[in-house]
Amino acid sequence: MYLSRSTVHRILALTLPGGIALGLLLHALVDVAWQQGDLGLTLRLIIALLFGGVVGLALSITAWISLRYALGEVRDHARRILQADLPPLTDNDPLVALRQTVADAIAAVPRSATLATLVSRLNTVTDREAMLTAVAESLSEHLAVRGAVFLLYDVERAVLVPSTAWGVGKVNRTTIFDIDGSAIGRALRERRSVRFSSVQMRELINTASPQALTVISWPLWVQQTPIGALCIMLAGADVRLNDEQQQLLEQVAMLFTAYLQTSIYRQWAERDQRRLAIFEHITESMVEQPNLERALVHLLRIAAEITESDHGSFLLIDADTSTIRMRVTLSGGDVLPLNLASAPILKHGLAGWVLRARRGAIIDDIERDTRWVPTPGLELMRSALAVPLFHGDRPLGVLTLADPAPYHYSQRAMALVSVLAAYAVTMLVHYRYEGIIEPEQQAHARQILEKHLDPETMRELIAQRAKLMQAIQPQIVTVTMIYGCLRNVERLTGLTAQQWYEDLTSAFHNGCRLIVYQHQGAYMSLDERSFSAAFGFPQPQFNDGVRALQAAQQIQAMVARLRIQWRQQIGADLPLAIGITTGHLMVGVVGQAQSATMMWSGTALREARRLCQLARNDEIVVSDTVLKTVPSGQFTLDPLTPANLHNGTEMAPLYRLVGNT
Repeated sequence: MYLSRSTVHRILALTLPGGIALGLLLHALVDVAWQQGDLGLTLRLIIALLFGGVVGLALSITAWISLRYALGEVRDHARRILQADLPPLTDNDPLVALRQTVADAIAAVPRSATLATLVSRLNTVTDREAMLTAVAESLSEHLAVRGAVFLLYDVERAVLVPSTAWGVGKVNRTTIFDIDGSAIGRALRERRSVRFSSVQMRELINTASPQALTVISWPLWVQQTPIGALCIMLAGADVRLNDEQQQLLEQVAMLFTAYLQTSIYRQWAERDQRRLAIFEHITESMVEQPNLERALVHLLRIAAEITESDHGSFLLIDADTSTIRMRVTLSGGDVLPLNLASAPILKHGLAGWVLRARRGAIIDDIERDTRWVPTPGLELMRSALAVPLFHGDRPLGVLTLADPAPYHYSQRAMALVSVLAAYAVTMLVHYRYEGIIEPEQQAHARQILEKHLDPETMRELIAQRAKLMQAIQPQIVTVTMIYGCLRNVERLTGLTAQQWYEDLTSAFHNGCRLIVYQHQGAYMSLDERSFSAAFGFPQPQFNDGVRALQAAQQIQAMVARLRIQWRQQIGADLPLAIGITTGHLMVGVVGQAQSATMMWSGTALREARRLCQLARNDEIVVSDTVLKTVPSGQFTLDPLTPANLHNGTEMAPLYRLVGNT
């Protein structure tokens, strides 16, 4: 059966057969009812068909009227919603007209120009603030947007930092989102959007905005590289976007990313080119500076520029005295007097830490790290980077950079600053910084004395150059002298020179020297088996005698331990004899340049040697001159037979040192 294109015609085509069928049914009813009647079969059939046709026609008219009414309702509704007139109908068929009405209504729906307008605006701007403004205003046409913030992904530091803001959004330099440790960072890494309340994202919202807001963070990626996140602030608490709104936000974010990536890539390229240009011309720019301080300031500016730091300083130290000789800062001048700053900075601060560790360090958040010592007058810093300056093994100072934002420095920044630190050392050599190039006489004195004095005494002498130079001048000083000698060495005939040095001489003299240094005495190795130590040189102290006796006792105990090893290694016992006296010692330097050496002579040395000769094995013999400088009763001393110490007739009282009381 052929059905026309109009559904009304289809209805008519179907209702008429239905009516006929109904008529046949009625025929059956009539036949039953009129079985007793006189009507013939043909007449009854005609009556039933007529009745069915009437019923079918009535149904068709009802359907027609219903469709015309529905058509009118649809057209009126479309005019009200669209607020526009629809074109006149071209077909009287109700269903055809209904189809035309729907098509006309769709055509009359106003097309949104949001994306096209946004593209036009983005084509005319280049800075990020204008781009974000265009994006936020475009979204405001469809969403209740109150603010927006663009978070830039810093590849070097692996953090998100606020770059620009619009509306109630704000840019706070101290706000940092770690890519692994924050929810918004993890969402970016996983390429998904995430919702926050205004309380959770209060660092990105102006405090002047009292209304409840919902913050939606949308990830911005270029292929496999994240470039940031777009944070949109919507009015209301716990606002959820429908599918169309999410699609709009996604499309806007894609456009924003497309135009933003050019700016970001250009910034990265310019930064790398600027750094490269700086390093290409850094040597020339350093040589052009008139003095060391100006050169250090220039280098600080370069370090601050390539790391985008707000603060920088050079601390040049005196390693021997643990003091700061010179400080250069970007602000120009000292923030705190050096005599007040030296101790806390070098003992508790970051500068002291990197010098002791001999490597650079980064503090991501100063509020969580105790190595940063705040300096009065300096802006509150949140992150810091420090690199030590070394010339060989000699520490010269520290290059420190700091910034108010946490997590400001990366390992790449550390590498760049380490290169600048090497340039700084080169500059110090170029300008003959005294910490590296000592005056010839001072270097000469230091080289002579450091062979005989402990490091602490040397630092004190170097800090007072007059005393350092005085210490190498010919002079006579009053000292308490120790003379020690190993016995039975002549019995060792089967040792090679190397065995003699490694097994005996080195261990003996190193142990004796360490003990003498611990008691602030001067040590001199006389030969393979003998040594002398002077207490009272280069500067006399009130307890020279006490320190000498204590050192002698410790040396005796140390050698007793070594003798056990020697008996096992070489099969011989080497006892030690020690003599101690107080007297005059002549000190002087013989030789020139590298061959110069210190010489001791005088009464104190001769008497100490004579006492050592008089002592029995493992005995410490002390003259009565030492007892005059030692508090009575502090040591146990047994009297010995008086002896002649000067080849004359005078006999000197002698004592054996037993121990402390």
